[in-house]
Amino acid sequence: MKIRFVKDYPGHVVGDVVDASELSGGLAQGLINLGIAEKMPEEKVAAKKGDKE
Repeated sequence: MKIRFVKDYPGHVVGDVVDASELSGGLAQGLINLGIAEKMPEEKVAAKKGDKE
């Protein structure tokens, strides 16, 4: 899961995107709950030309 900061936080500025695994356990969810960060949508891998979905 990746999160994007929407408010300043020590060591991060608004717009920073980090992988939640880089943060200590539970911190990412806490930042989301406090409104300091938001969960980024999962990236979809583009299908190769000719692949059927």
